[in-house]
Amino acid sequence: MGAGIRVTGITAGDEPIALGNVEHAFLSADAGASGGTETLTLTLDDLIPDAHNEIVILDASGHDIAVVTPDAIAAQGVADAHVTATGLDVSGFAYCTFDGGVTVFYPSTHRLIVTNDA
Repeated sequence: MGAGIRVTGITAGDEPIALGNVEHAFLSADAGASGGTETLTLTLDDLIPDAHNEIVILDASGHDIAVVTPDAIAAQGVADAHVTATGLDVSGFAYCTFDGGVTVFYPSTHRLIVTNDA
């Protein structure tokens, strides 16, 4: 899988489905919003949450992560001890819960940019 990026919640059993060469499909250089770093852009409606309405983004590349959604942010923070329905330990991950009820977990070393612009 490209650049170590895995988006879970899209699963076949407990194994994430490979998204192929994600960095070429979703990355863009955005010097204004992210200081010249590349941004992984995901549309929330295109992601499939697990049984607890959770999505986990695992990204070893260090890219900023942009989530496109019309939903407002209902809560955000860093997860205490928590394991997802698919068995991933997201303790210490940053999270953002949207008004629609979906929670996105992502590495706390990354920056999440929430936008309603596609």
